[in-house]
Amino acid sequence: MRKVVKDLAIQRSYLLFNYAVDRVKKGDLNLARRYIRLGLKLLRKANASKPYVYRRYVCKNCYIPLIPGLTARVRIKSNKKQIITTTTCLMCGWVSRKPCEKRKGR
Repeated sequence: MRKVVKDLAIQRSYLLFNYAVDRVKKGDLNLARRYIRLGLKLLRKANASKPYVYRRYVCKNCYIPLIPGLTARVRIKSNKKQIITTTTCLMCGWVSRKPCEKRKGR
């Protein structure tokens, strides 16, 4: 029974995330924020882990979906060992840095 509830919560949270992205594209940021918060609340109630889209594509400060070019700026910085992807929220200025290893050359 719990597994069904978790699965339902994850499905509904994906729907709410997609609705939030549509709202941002139409310019209604407050409703998009509300959808994201509802999705996170659903996941907490069902004791389900956050899906990838909530971990990577939602601002953890202002709860706006991060859409590159619209609500987020994405920069890629490289050094000898790794590549760092920097995502900046254009609404509040929150910065996320995600490192990943470089692929070995040919």
